Amino acid sequence: MNLFLAHADVATVLAHVAAGDRSALGSYLGTLANDLFDAGAGLVAISAVAPHLAAVEIASAARGPVISVLDVIPMALKAGNIGKVAVFGNRAVMETDVFGSISPSLIVRHDAAQLDAIHAAYTDVAVNGKRGTATEAAFFADAARRAMQEGGAEAILLAGTDLSSFYADAPPPFPAIDVATLHVREIVRCAWAA
Repeated sequence: MNLFLAHADVATVLAHVAAGDRSALGSYLGTLANDLFDAGAGLVAISAVAPHLAAVEIASAARGPVISVLDVIPMALKAGNIGKVAVFGNRAVMETDVFGSISPSLIVRHDAAQLDAIHAAYTDVAVNGKRGTATEAAFFADAARRAMQEGGAEAILLAGTDLSSFYADAPPPFPAIDVATLHVREIVRCAWAA
């Protein structure tokens, strides 16, 4: 098996995500996907959660199969028998129920102030590469407690790739489903099936 990597400019991706510009994001990442296919890759993965905003557009632009995590999220919720979930991650991910991958009836919504605070904390973690820092860990634990006690969430969906590395040394003190872990498993499954 050969491995090929292409690194997208994070600022460009986040600007397209923040603007909700699926077309520009799909074109940009679709071009990178095609660079990988031209190098000999047999399949490509969208390696972070936020770019899945344009999963359809990326797949349309790409000249080969593109692995998306969006299909495996509902299966993980069902397998875990989770009836209600709150989402932590980028604003676009939280506001769109992980880009429509989760039924709105399963989502415990954050109020506007809490959504802003989670987005800000997540962005700080992602941009600054924080890992297990006490202030952010306490914030996420309190946000999870609120979502579970006040909103009825049974688990928190860690729908930001950087939350996986944030909790790499110590798991969160609340029930959580790590989307990055789901994604890696799906990538491996698809790679072995190819």
